[in-house]
Amino acid sequence: MDGPAVRMPTATLAGPAPAAPHETHERFFDARPAGMLVDRPDLSEDDLLAAIAERLVFEGRTGPEPQVVIEAARLGKRKALAFLRKLLLPPPRSPLSMPVRPILREHMTRTDDDMR
Repeated sequence: MDGPAVRMPTATLAGPAPAAPHETHERFFDARPAGMLVDRPDLSEDDLLAAIAERLVFEGRTGPEPQVVIEAARLGKRKALAFLRKLLLPPPRSPLSMPVRPILREHMTRTDDDMR
């Protein structure tokens, strides 16, 4: 070859440059309690696992395992989060926070004439 040498970038010949060993790709992981994934802090992980297993049986699916669904949801996987939104969850066990209101007895002190 008498012509000029053709130079190719080394990245295209050798593939992408390898990542440095100290560079790791970190994924988002939601470490909150399992009940918070469905906005129910009163639910334990066992309650959520039972609800997932029940939904899988209802849909006639054999997999994935309920624990895998929770882990996928904690990683932010859209399919897992959508699946959690479809769950039939048990009723709340914690008391509802409601303001205390005094019971007024003025309606008992009125007479029938006052009501007219």
